[in-house]
Amino acid sequence: MAARETFLITGANGFIGGWLAETLHLRDGVPVRAGMRSWSKAVRLARFGLEPVLLDVMKPEQIDAAMAGDESADPGALRVIHTAYSSPRVTIEGTRNMLAGALRAGVGRFVYISSADVYGTPRGKVDETYPLTPTGIEYADSKIEAERLCWEYVEKGLPVTVLRPSIVYGPFSRTWTVEMAAKLQSGNWGVFEGYGQGICNLLYVSDLVEGLLLAARHPAAVGQAFNLSGPETITWNEYFARFNAAMGLPPLRKIEPNRTRLRATLMSPVRSAARLAKKRYEKPLRRLASKFRPAKEAMLSAEKSIRGTPSLEDLGLYNRDALYVTQKAQELLGYRPRFGVDAGLEFTAAWLRNVGLVEWDEVQPGGLVRRNGDGRRDRDRATDPTGGNGDRVLSMGEPR
Repeated sequence: MAARETFLITGANGFIGGWLAETLHLRDGVPVRAGMRSWSKAVRLARFGLEPVLLDVMKPEQIDAAMAGDESADPGALRVIHTAYSSPRVTIEGTRNMLAGALRAGVGRFVYISSADVYGTPRGKVDETYPLTPTGIEYADSKIEAERLCWEYVEKGLPVTVLRPSIVYGPFSRTWTVEMAAKLQSGNWGVFEGYGQGICNLLYVSDLVEGLLLAARHPAAVGQAFNLSGPETITWNEYFARFNAAMGLPPLRKIEPNRTRLRATLMSPVRSAARLAKKRYEKPLRRLASKFRPAKEAMLSAEKSIRGTPSLEDLGLYNRDALYVTQKAQELLGYRPRFGVDAGLEFTAAWLRNVGLVEWDEVQPGGLVRRNGDGRRDRDRATDPTGGNGDRVLSMGEPR
């Protein structure tokens, strides 16, 4: 009798790792070892019957223990999904440690989640043969180095698959859900004429999870890299407008190119100063804000201005016409993304409302009213993608 497959997920408390763990446990009924650096990170998954394991990817002894399981476990039936990401050093050395541990344990499959950012700033159609291009951006460059390690371990006999997802959004996503919702609600965001016509390669998180499961199970996935993206091709301005509409917000205004560029340029030193202040003085600033309401209001106002202004780097992204091609995943793995943009954004907006991160409610044809008076409570909660609770996401995981 074949051993039952088991999944070990690094970063199981995070956005993608959490979705994967919930899907495997609640939908597929598959044993899951939910790896996390500390027990305090287990809030989202604590209500499920998952097997939490302490797993810091910088600690080989924890990696070995997580992969060993109990005495009856078959290492060959273990699928390792490495979703954890931290600093560049942890990304690179942690991936090295995970690969080495997987080789020692003799696992059946190792799937590494890289990123489409490894291609740099491409134009046109981008398939898996496009060269990986360092840009000096730490996140992307560390992913390139981690991929290089993956291919080294393929040569050593480890069955590795690398996935390069595009713009992943959905409930629990910070960058493309919580932070984008905050931008749209800032009152300063808009449709950027001359800057938002690049291709926005959206991928709803449920479709990424299905791609992960195919990569973990399909024999043809071993030793291969795959692009993953959604079924629709839209522009960044369309993404802004459709997400805005899904949340029931007032229509976005058009912003002419010169004004967009001027705002981004003027805000650049402010953004840099704020980033430096947060890095060096975050704790004192938090204490100041907690004791003095005017200081808190000033910080919120500055945050809103920064949030509502695209950076110069953002404008470059919004104009890029790269299309990440998924033909290889479709042909070799049978990958079929199911979530169109409107369906994905509908589920995403519903989750944002549920956790109190949308400041406007749709009331009647006459217009919109702001929730919670001045919306201050919602803005404060927007720093936590879960809104302070652990709402299930699988109720928003089936397309219409």
